[in-house]
Amino acid sequence: MGDGALVEFPSAHSAAAAALDLRDRIAGDPALAAISLRIGITLGDVVVEEGDFYGDGVNVAARLQAIAAPGTIAGSEKIRAEIAN
Repeated sequence: MGDGALVEFPSAHSAAAAALDLRDRIAGDPALAAISLRIGITLGDVVVEEGDFYGDGVNVAARLQAIAAPGTIAGSEKIRAEIAN
């Protein structure tokens, strides 16, 4: 994935919390000021095969990450609906 990372979480809430925490920690640390993350999160089917992840969940998250502004998190409607409360 080059300089990217794919992380799977057991719930939408834990994924959103981790994304927010990572974004906030990087933004709050002057030593990390040069890092400008783009995070995409979604809720979707994922297939794990020989240590690789495939499926709609992976594809949508990658597309969201690509359209996120530097330093922000882009979330799908599915993830938004799941964490709304």
